[in-house]
Amino acid sequence: MSQKKQRAWFVCRSWPDLVSKHYADDAGAGRSLGLDRRVLVKLRAGTPVAKSTMLKALRSYAGRHEPGLRVAELISDTRAH
Repeated sequence: MSQKKQRAWFVCRSWPDLVSKHYADDAGAGRSLGLDRRVLVKLRAGTPVAKSTMLKALRSYAGRHEPGLRVAELISDTRAH
């Protein structure tokens, strides 16, 4: 089996609620947070992404809007469900 298929994939179930507090759409969030709009669409839809991508998005959001946000607690491993 390839390494990519063995990799864990992660979601953040609260991402849509967090982002919608501050941004009307994914394009605005992408510009502000420095993230690709396609990644933001996946995060909003709950599509699993790599852990590094999830951490980058959450850290960027927390740095701008919620400095005390516990990023690691928001991430769910899709293999655990």
